[in-house]
Amino acid sequence: MPRTRIVIIGGGFGGVSCARTLRAALRGNDAEIVLFNRENHLVFSPLLADAVGSSLNLQDVIVPLRQLLPGVICRTEEVRHVDLAASEVEFESHDGLPRRMRYDHVVLACGSVANLNVVPGMADHAFPLKTVGDAAVLRTQVLQQLERAEVCEDEARRRWLCSFIVVGGGYSGVEAAGEINDLVRGSLRFFRNIRPEDVAVTLLHSRDQILPEISPPLREFARVKMQAAGVTLRLNCRVQLATGDGVGTGDGFVRGGTIVCTIGSSPAPIVERMDTPREKGRLITAPDMRLPGRANAWAVGDCAAIRNAHDGQLSPPTGQFAERQGRQCAENILRTLHGEPTRPFSFRVLGQLCSIGGHRAVAELAGLRLSGFLAWFVWRGVYLFKLPSWGRRIQVGADWAWLLLFPRDLAHLRTDPTERVTHAHYEAGDYILRQGEAPANFYVLERGEVEIVRSSGDRPDGEVIATLGPGSFFGEQALINQQPRSASVRARGPVDVVVMGRNVFSTISRSLAPLRAALTAAITRRSGKFWQERPQALAALRTFQLADFIEPAPAPLLRSDDTLHHVTTLFATTATEVFYVTSADGALEGLVTLTDLLRAQADGLAPDTPLRTFMANNPAAIAATDTALIAASAFREHGHKSLPVVSDSVSRRVVGQIRARRLLARLLQAAPSAPIKS
Repeated sequence: MPRTRIVIIGGGFGGVSCARTLRAALRGNDAEIVLFNRENHLVFSPLLADAVGSSLNLQDVIVPLRQLLPGVICRTEEVRHVDLAASEVEFESHDGLPRRMRYDHVVLACGSVANLNVVPGMADHAFPLKTVGDAAVLRTQVLQQLERAEVCEDEARRRWLCSFIVVGGGYSGVEAAGEINDLVRGSLRFFRNIRPEDVAVTLLHSRDQILPEISPPLREFARVKMQAAGVTLRLNCRVQLATGDGVGTGDGFVRGGTIVCTIGSSPAPIVERMDTPREKGRLITAPDMRLPGRANAWAVGDCAAIRNAHDGQLSPPTGQFAERQGRQCAENILRTLHGEPTRPFSFRVLGQLCSIGGHRAVAELAGLRLSGFLAWFVWRGVYLFKLPSWGRRIQVGADWAWLLLFPRDLAHLRTDPTERVTHAHYEAGDYILRQGEAPANFYVLERGEVEIVRSSGDRPDGEVIATLGPGSFFGEQALINQQPRSASVRARGPVDVVVMGRNVFSTISRSLAPLRAALTAAITRRSGKFWQERPQALAALRTFQLADFIEPAPAPLLRSDDTLHHVTTLFATTATEVFYVTSADGALEGLVTLTDLLRAQADGLAPDTPLRTFMANNPAAIAATDTALIAASAFREHGHKSLPVVSDSVSRRVVGQIRARRLLARLLQAAPSAPIKS
């Protein structure tokens, strides 16, 4: 008779508790228990902040699953799909090929994943705190910022490097803010050039109180102690965006060189792919934790919406609930195997514990409220005794005692990832590159516009000399020539860019001939020597008023739903070489030239094909507030005979056009010996 196979997906508190309970009750000959988890260890996630703050070693917050679960088959392959009808799981095997495994019972304990996309730009610029890897990277970031600040001669930038922003005032956010504050302020005695007033740790929370899960007196204790330790609390403060310089809120902008995001989570991909009812992304279960209509499929932990029979409320996504759910789910599986009725999940909360930094914590245990060092000692003790063996407890306890008596370790491993292609978001006024910086990345504009700002002896505050729009790139000249940045690049509005590391850029530019040719042409166009060799032209352009060159836009302004037939008629009956495409409120959406029209006809597009299909989207444009120098640079950059003029770079409402011929004619009159070439 084949053994019963129970598959558990997820090695968190819920999955481990379920596996341990089943293994203790079932003999190896009776059942095969298989646990899938991408990592080979259980993470004590409430201790991750302590690892960031160097008050714990990273190894002390994890336990190897094979040592924790003797007799359980542990597999680190990723489960991609659960076929509830066929009672099979599909997983990606060691060779990358999909394989399937039959089960008699399956327990989904896959938790949730961090989702920083809840706030625009957060995924590009913030550090999550969900895994041991996150903690290691964040700890390195904090210490690297201190090292950079130590040698930074610019006082304003040193303060920015020493400014840390933590988003979220729940357990994770409070613990992270407290530990980062302790690490940074406690380490200042080892740095000569960083002053206490240079350091800022700011906790942003959207509610009116931190730690909403605990009682008001303990919340107030936590708030007072954290503020006394130097943490700035900003309550009722909702973060709306994140950039490379900090975060934007409803009350303004908070600058900081490091952003830690502890809010935002989404269901694990396997949960999203399942055809079963969900509530806010969590699997709805029956009272006994079975999936509706399934006799052999169960769910526990953060991925499940389980109603607690004790108080009738949905269980919160916390470790102690996941642990109890895993244990009671295992007991219900055992009852099912023995033909007994299952029981609903019921659990009375044992207490709440949260570290706030400085070897202090707040705690509520069995109606008893604790705060300060005693609460912190109890908090550490709870997790110490969750370790699987006395040998492990003694080892970790000795480490904790050592770290309690001696300074925190400031050594860090460089965790810079291998260069790759990434994305970044910036807001209006943010600097993407600064003049004089060492080259590191190559950038391609996906959305928005940037302006090129160059400082010189006669213009130390900088002068906008050009603008770039979607599809343009920058940063290539310094990388190829291995020289400091010759100009700054600043966002004119919301901007999204593709970021390519130095090595990736070098490899692609060497291998791809068209890109190499485009880069060579761009370097020639953008060379600072062009204007240096034409001082008369540059001086003349600075005296010109752009308004003198603006002409009415070609009529009529088209809409993106105009047809190919309509556009063909316009070109056939007018001498206009280009038409602009606008939205209902007059914002520039695209343009169409005779070349675009001929290409559309050559492609065999039907006469009723909408213009949006073949027009040029998001074309380069000149703002009415720009200078004649910017217009001249735009003509050189894009090689167009004319450019649309918009009211401003945000609304992009079409107000006219400017022709290269007219600007060039005026320049020939003012500086005949050194004309600009468009």
